[in-house]
Amino acid sequence: MVSSFGCPDHLVEDIVQEMYLRMYKYVETPDKILFENNEINTYYIYVTLRNMYIDYNKVKQRIPMVYEVVDLDDPALVNYDVVEYELLMKDLVDDIWSEVDSWYWYDQKMFRVYMETQLSMRDISRETTISLRSIFNTIKNGKQRIKDKFEADYQAHKKVTQEG
Repeated sequence: MVSSFGCPDHLVEDIVQEMYLRMYKYVETPDKILFENNEINTYYIYVTLRNMYIDYNKVKQRIPMVYEVVDLDDPALVNYDVVEYELLMKDLVDDIWSEVDSWYWYDQKMFRVYMETQLSMRDISRETTISLRSIFNTIKNGKQRIKDKFEADYQAHKKVTQEG
């Protein structure tokens, strides 16, 4: 099912496993996912998987460079060290959050709420009564600041890991 959404092969199993965990956590009674004759409601499973894939894509769009996929079958990456790549990415992400921590409190708080929760800009606006325009501009400017400061580091890191 997940493959039919256009999900890359390396993510399919992860999303299905997350779906099992979500079902275990949130479905109190089996009646919610079973029909009267004890057959599984495949449409319910389908919708859950689809929503999880959509949520993954939303989060991926927020910080695309963190979720970039490396094709490990690429011949150019024969000497590629996955652990080293992950450690370098973790350092880069830590540096980005350190930068965010140095911002003005409002910019920092707004950016963190948007990035660390599943709330959309409209949801944040509704919950805080802050104008959608203000939230949009704050987050847009924050993303641009991060891109301006870390794009060169990211590209250098990407080049080093691809050279092996």
